Amino acid sequence: MARSAHSELESFVLGLVWQLGPCSPYDVRRHMRASPSTQWSASAGSIYPLVQRLERAGLLKSEHSAHGKRERRLYTITSTGMRELRAWIGPPLRPEAVSVSHDPLRSRVRFLGALTPAQRTRWLRAAAAALDTIEEQIRAWDSAHAALDVYAAHMTICGVSDLAARREWLAALARVNDSAPARGPSRKRGAAQRTRSGSGKSR
Repeated sequence: MARSAHSELESFVLGLVWQLGPCSPYDVRRHMRASPSTQWSASAGSIYPLVQRLERAGLLKSEHSAHGKRERRLYTITSTGMRELRAWIGPPLRPEAVSVSHDPLRSRVRFLGALTPAQRTRWLRAAAAALDTIEEQIRAWDSAHAALDVYAAHMTICGVSDLAARREWLAALARVNDSAPARGPSRKRGAAQRTRSGSGKSR
């Protein structure tokens, strides 16, 4: 099966239109904004032109529909769009589908050495509390959207399992923090090491 030529966000929106359709760009945006994940941008400035691009590419088709006193354009996926969606789902799986998962929390952990010991302790407590909040959101999402189909329900299972792994990771990090030095790596020391390394190369 040929690989999809479209971005992850475009392909994800294509899948949402297949799953939710007929639907409007507003429906897609509202669905994405309700998600506990921050992976996708659901701004009107990104979703509306994206849907229009997919229609111009022949992957979606639309028709006007009366909605109260206003008309709106409803989109459905085309046969070409289904081929593109299946190519994105795979197999074969695209490299970005099996990469390390998106986790802004993990990105911040790299630099915890920049905080004081008290700040690090507060950060760890805040992170643990935030995971509890996210789990509540995931379970609320599940109750509202799991009826879409059995595979949509498994997104919740994956999310809850991921949270359990992140809690274990935070617990291990807390143990490391208890025995960590008061200060993190010195930027000056790192700069000095680079200077020495550079001077060695010039000899």
